[in-house]
Amino acid sequence: MFGRVQLIIIGGIMLFGALTGIYYSWRSGIEREALLEYNQNQLEQNIKDQEELKKKMEDIDSKRKQIEEENTAVKKAFNDKVNDISIVLNSKEVISNDKSSSQVLKDTVKKLQELPK
Repeated sequence: MFGRVQLIIIGGIMLFGALTGIYYSWRSGIEREALLEYNQNQLEQNIKDQEELKKKMEDIDSKRKQIEEENTAVKKAFNDKVNDISIVLNSKEVISNDKSSSQVLKDTVKKLQELPK
């Protein structure tokens, strides 16, 4: 029933199919390895970027705290000066020696006294 030619053709087709399957399996393995390597590189880069961002955020936070401390010190110094001036202006000696002054100066002193502490 089957002749030698038919057997060779069937064997050739099976060999071609097997070789094609092996080739595509090999090719998909290489593609999978390349994709895994690419994903690994992306994850490593993402981790590096996150570490840099964290470091920058810590630097910004420390600078913010430093600026807040300086701002607090400046506010305290300013409030101390305003209080000293207010104490002097409200002392009995100054009140007893009080003479007429311009309304602008009086308004300025009142506004300085009203500043938030």
